[in-house]
Amino acid sequence: MDKNDFKQGLQNLVKKPEKKAIASPEPAPKKGVGRPKEHDKLEKTTVAFEPELMGKLRMLCLQDGVQIREVLGEALERYISEYEQEHGQIRVPSRFREPAKK
Repeated sequence: MDKNDFKQGLQNLVKKPEKKAIASPEPAPKKGVGRPKEHDKLEKTTVAFEPELMGKLRMLCLQDGVQIREVLGEALERYISEYEQEHGQIRVPSRFREPAKK
């Protein structure tokens, strides 16, 4: 091995590697991301409860494997049904039959 080959070999070992541009892969199309479409038809609201009551509700939902929305929806349906049995059907104006516009 001659001196030039030795020097070249050392320089190859010591020199910094060239940075090669790495093409980032195209992101895979997202499937099933976000809420199911039936939620788009629901009207949203905010309610406030005593912490103790909310804690009990959360525990029941965890125990039964249901969402808070489901439990509250069923409770409201039952309350309205009982009210209508006693007082008659509640008429809902057409403007309240569509979700509120944002």
